[in-house]
Amino acid sequence: MLPEIEIDYLTEDEDEKELCRCYWLLNTEEQELFDAKEKFRYTLAELSLNFRLKPRQIHNKVAKYSRAYIKKSKCDLCALPTHFLNRRNDFYSNRKVYEYQPWENPMPYLCETCKDALEKRQAKKAKAKNSLEFSGKVKSIFPTSQHLQFFKQLRREEHFVYPQIAISTFLDKNNLEELNEIENLENEIINFLVCDGRGNPKKAIDFVVTRQKNELTDSQKEIFYQKENLFEQIGLEYKIEFS
Repeated sequence: MLPEIEIDYLTEDEDEKELCRCYWLLNTEEQELFDAKEKFRYTLAELSLNFRLKPRQIHNKVAKYSRAYIKKSKCDLCALPTHFLNRRNDFYSNRKVYEYQPWENPMPYLCETCKDALEKRQAKKAKAKNSLEFSGKVKSIFPTSQHLQFFKQLRREEHFVYPQIAISTFLDKNNLEELNEIENLENEIINFLVCDGRGNPKKAIDFVVTRQKNELTDSQKEIFYQKENLFEQIGLEYKIEFS
């Protein structure tokens, strides 16, 4: 599907407008569209004959009396064309970028002015966010390699599995006061949330890298007890799996 070309006329003369229109007019004949290399309705030879002008004169007049641009190339921020076409070669070299391929064009079209402004804002925001120098490498979201392996196992058995979910996800102002013995849970997480095929929470799982339950500390036991109490009150199954 060929992208459409729009024209801004810089003249009031109808003959000059017609020349520009014919110069940028795309070929709409379906068979010719597939078979012919030429995508424009009129060749330069035909335009020269019809308007009694030499090719160089045609190019000069079109550049002087019109500004053409690919319709889809308008900037998503300021709505101005990202660039103008000077000659037909510009259309051939740029048309693939603007062809209707939404699965390949997820990024917005920005003109150079807006692109520069956006990059400056992003750089300023990143500088403010990273005011402290970062050292080291990005860490995995999984506390241990055993957690990662258990996650892979759950993925094979369940429809949806989400790791490292904050307990606060299950709390809101409406039920916070009604739930008992959860005073230490607001900053806690569960290791895995399992959902059914419709995306509804099915069960919460904590994975503990220890061989025996009696290896848990008193503080761990208290947190797990509060989690069990919380999920029992909100009606969601809760399990503790040991490695």
